[in-house]
Amino acid sequence: MKNLPQIREISTLSFNERVLQEAEDRRNPLLERLKFLGIFSSNMDEFFKVRVASIQRRIDLGKKGMQELVEVVGHKTRELDERFRTAYAGIVAQLAEEDIRILTDQDIAGQPDGTTAWLQEYFHEEVLPSLVPVIIAKGQPFPPLVDGALYFGVVMEKRRTRYAILEVPRELPRFVESPRGDIMYIDDVIRHGLNEMFYIFDYDRISAYEFKISRDAELDIDNDFTEGFVRKMQRVLEQRKGGRPTRLVYDASMPLGLRRLLLKELKVSGKDTLIPGGRYHNMKDLMRFPSRRKDLLFPDLDPAPHPVLDRDRKPMMDVIEKQDLLITYPYQSFDHVIRLLREAAIDPKVQEISMSLYRSARISQVVNALYNAARNGKKITVNIELQARFDEKNNIRISQRLGEVGATVTFGVPPMKVHCKALLIKRKDKLIAGLSTGNFHEGTGRLYVDSILLTADKRLTEETARVFEYLRNAAKVRAVSAPEFKHLLISPFNTRKKFMRLINREQKKGKDGYIFIKANHLTDEGIIDKLREAADAGVKMDFVIRTTYAMRPHDNIRAISILDRFLEHQRVYIFGRGEDRKIYLSSADLMERNLDWRIESAFPINDPKLQQEVSAMMAIQVADACKARVLDENQSNHYVGTAGAGGHRAQDETYKYLMKRWEEESSSSHGPAK
Repeated sequence: MKNLPQIREISTLSFNERVLQEAEDRRNPLLERLKFLGIFSSNMDEFFKVRVASIQRRIDLGKKGMQELVEVVGHKTRELDERFRTAYAGIVAQLAEEDIRILTDQDIAGQPDGTTAWLQEYFHEEVLPSLVPVIIAKGQPFPPLVDGALYFGVVMEKRRTRYAILEVPRELPRFVESPRGDIMYIDDVIRHGLNEMFYIFDYDRISAYEFKISRDAELDIDNDFTEGFVRKMQRVLEQRKGGRPTRLVYDASMPLGLRRLLLKELKVSGKDTLIPGGRYHNMKDLMRFPSRRKDLLFPDLDPAPHPVLDRDRKPMMDVIEKQDLLITYPYQSFDHVIRLLREAAIDPKVQEISMSLYRSARISQVVNALYNAARNGKKITVNIELQARFDEKNNIRISQRLGEVGATVTFGVPPMKVHCKALLIKRKDKLIAGLSTGNFHEGTGRLYVDSILLTADKRLTEETARVFEYLRNAAKVRAVSAPEFKHLLISPFNTRKKFMRLINREQKKGKDGYIFIKANHLTDEGIIDKLREAADAGVKMDFVIRTTYAMRPHDNIRAISILDRFLEHQRVYIFGRGEDRKIYLSSADLMERNLDWRIESAFPINDPKLQQEVSAMMAIQVADACKARVLDENQSNHYVGTAGAGGHRAQDETYKYLMKRWEEESSSSHGPAK
C-alpha cells in the first residue's frame, strides 16, 4: 500500500508505540512505567474496537487493499505485544528489587503457611460466591461472550477432555494484597481455587487459560428518531454487546483443542487478528495498580496559582467582566471552572446557564453545580452528547438526572456529534462565556493538558449564545438554517473556510510566513494539500501532533509528537508572528469529521497578554528535547534528543513558566498575594 505510515490506522499504532516507549523509558519512575503499560493496553483495546472494526466494514463493502492493511496491523500489533511483555517482565523484576512482589498461584506453595491460609479464606469468602462457570457440552448453546471482559478457558483432562468457560467478575478488584504486602492478580487467586469450583468432576489435571475478545464498537443509528433519541441509544447500546469480533487475545500456552473451540464458537477467522499473548490480559487495569510508594511515582505537582484568580478571592464573574482569563490545566487548577459554576449556581444575579457536555466524570462536580443551579431557580440548558463513544450510558444517566430538576436537556443535531466545549452564563444583562479545548471533566482535568478561555467579550459571548440557540432549535426542528459567525469558528459552518484563508494569508508572505499547529490529529486531505502549497511557497511551520499524522515530510515543516506524564490534548492554531499573528484555541482537530461533520468551536485569543502567554507555551513545546519524537516519513518514533539523557522537557518548563508568571504578577501587584 502507498504511503503506509500516513494511513490513519498505522499512524495510530505509531502513537501507541510512543506510549509503550514511555513504559520502556527508564527515566520514568517505576510505577509510572507500569501505568503506561496500562494506558497502552487500554488504547489497543479501543484501536481494535474502533479502527480495526472500521477496516473490516470496508472489507465487507469490497474496498480493495483492506485485507493487506489487516495483515500489516496484525504484524505490527504482535510486534508491540512482544515488546509489551518484555517491558512488563523487566518492570516486575525491578519491583521485586524494591520489595514489591507480584506473586502467582504457582508461587504460593513456597510461601509461609499463613499466606496459603489467607488465600484460601479470601477465595471462599470474597471470590467464590461471584464465580459462575459454564460447562461446555454438546447440544448446549455456547455462552455469549462480551467485548472487553476477561475469561478463562478451563480444561479438565482425563480419558476425555472437558471444557468450561469462566468469566472473571468485573466487580472484583483486579489486584489483592496479602497480609505480607505481596500483590496478586485476582486471576491467580481464581487459578489457585480451581479445584474448589470443579471438584465434582473426575479429572487428572485441571488448568485455566485466559482470553478476551474485542468486538466492533460502532453504533448503527438510523435517522428515524420518532422513538426518542435516549430510547434509541439505549436499544442500540444493547446491540453493541454482540458486535462482530475484531481480535482474539489468548494465552500462548493454550492447548490447541481449546483454541479451535473458541475460534469456531466465536466465529473468529484467519481474517481477524489473533494475538497469542502472555498469562494475563486486560492489562489496562495496571493503571490502578496499588501504588503506596510515592518515591516510585512522579512527584506531586501542586497546580501553579493563577496570577489573577488566586491573587484575590473576588467573585469570578466580577473579574471576568473586566478582563479575559485563560486557565491551562493541570498546570493550573481545573477547580477554577468548578468554582465559577458553583458561584453561578447561587448568585442571585445569574438567570441562565447553558453548557455543552461531551464527557463528564461519573461523580461530576460540574453536573452537581448545574443540578444545584436548577434547584436555585436558574434556567438551565444542557446539550449532552449521547454518542460520545464508551460514555453513552453515563451521559444518558446525566441527562435523566438533570431532567428531574427541570433542566432543558438537548441532544445536538443527530447524526452529527456536538464536540464543542462551551459554557454561557447570563448574569443580568451581561453574558460570560467559557470556551474550552477539552471536556468539562475534573478527572481528566488532572491528567490532560487543556485550556479554557473565560470572557465577557461581546464578540464572543453573543456568538456563543448563537451556538446554543442553534442547538435548541435543532432539537425541535431537524432542518435549521445555518447560523452566521464572524469571530468564532464553528464547524461545520465556517471553520474550514477560515483556516484555508489564514493559510492563504501566510502563503502570500512566502518566507516571512509562519504557521504553528498543535492538535491530536492532522489527517484532512484538503488542509494537508493547502499546507503543502504554503510550505512550497517558503512558509515555515511547526507542528506538535499527538496521535495521527498524515503529512509527508517537507523541508519547511518540522513535526514532533510529545508524550509525557500528562496527555497533550490542547488544539492551538497560530498564523503569523508578532502583532500580525492570529491565535485560535479549539476543540477541533484537523480531520474531515471535525471540520465538516461535527459541531466544533475554535475561538480567538484577542488579549495581547494572553496571546503572549499562548505563544510562549507553544514555543516551549517546539523546543522539547526530552520527550519529543520526530514525526518522520516512516514514523519511526526517534527521540529529538538522546534517549536516556536530560534536556529541555516541555511539560516541566511549562509549569515553571506559569509559576514564574504568578511570581512576577504577585511581586508587581499591590500588597502580598493572598
